[in-house]
Amino acid sequence: MSAVESLPDALEPQIRALFGALDHAGEFGGSARAGIVSGEAGREDLGTRVRFSLQIAEERLLAVRYRAYGCPHTLATCEWLARTLEGQRLDALRPGKPLEWARQLGVPATKLGRLLVVEDALQAALAERDAR
Repeated sequence: MSAVESLPDALEPQIRALFGALDHAGEFGGSARAGIVSGEAGREDLGTRVRFSLQIAEERLLAVRYRAYGCPHTLATCEWLARTLEGQRLDALRPGKPLEWARQLGVPATKLGRLLVVEDALQAALAERDAR
């Protein structure tokens, strides 16, 4: 039985599908760091920690990677954001807010605090870009 198959049935199908294909999880390979900014938020001892790394060139978000510690909802939301934001122009970047993400993905209200950590990590990465 795979890890996804052993997840509780209470998870929404979209969360199960995203959690089963965390294609953007990890770090950028190679030694090239040009155009990469990152930001993180949360603490593992509090249950959620997220780090986003963004590769930016010519005012476009070329690629998104993340490392996350948390529940399936947290990781699925990170994956969904990476898929949604990758390739977008920075001036058109509209990541939305955690409450919107929760509604779209079927994340229960009890997990909203975890999505706030996801938002903080993403905003920290974007702020690093603005600081350069």
